[in-house]
Amino acid sequence: MESIQEFKDWEINISHTQAPRIGRVHIGLVQLSTDHSLEMDWAKLLGTQAGVFSSRVYYSSEMTPEALDQIAIGISEASDLIATGLPMDVMAFGCTSASIIIGEEKVAHLLTKNRGDIPATNPWTAAQAAFKHLGARKIAVFSPYPTEVNFPLYKQLTAAGFEVSVLGSLGIEKDTDITKISKESMLDALDIILSESDVDLVFMSCTNLRVLDHIQEIETKFNIPVVCSNSAMFWHAMHLVGKKAQCPGYGKLLNL
Repeated sequence: MESIQEFKDWEINISHTQAPRIGRVHIGLVQLSTDHSLEMDWAKLLGTQAGVFSSRVYYSSEMTPEALDQIAIGISEASDLIATGLPMDVMAFGCTSASIIIGEEKVAHLLTKNRGDIPATNPWTAAQAAFKHLGARKIAVFSPYPTEVNFPLYKQLTAAGFEVSVLGSLGIEKDTDITKISKESMLDALDIILSESDVDLVFMSCTNLRVLDHIQEIETKFNIPVVCSNSAMFWHAMHLVGKKAQCPGYGKLLNL
């Protein structure tokens, strides 16, 4: 065959029917270029209850309010790149500290402005919803962030009606270093933070913190519920579409 017309006459045209979208919650996720942990954690939580479709937004890795605020520039474009033509049920933005600095309402608007009238979440919004869901008012915070990020975190939690009884900070200045924090360091820090604290819950902040696998152990050791950024955001994404996240082995929030 020498021409496209000859090829067209030769090929066999076959009809087809279209199957419906896969029957699970569709979550559109915008995560940071520096995040090494969120995808790995959510892969353990999804099962057959949800599917995640993601893209990334540039972040310099500098843990400063100015650098975190700059992330807002790329959120909408990153959201638009997620699975063209496939409707999402809920959108999620994977950065706790940037959500604090940029603002929850602005993040939600940037995520959804071209995705239709669907709900949106981020780890900061999700964590606060999780605290209320668990009936917690007095919160202990484990933070990897420097003071300039911890202060807005403290102020916003207090403004939301929570009592931050204690906040322990590692003061890390690069996002990519947060993923390197060892389990032993987390446990040692919690020994200090929780030693004399009469709190209802401990919040372990940052999507890059590799704590999800240790939540059950920490809850057993300290006899206190643990919420981390990645567990909170998955729970909240499911909650926003009327589903109950079921992830046994990953803490009280995900296995109520």
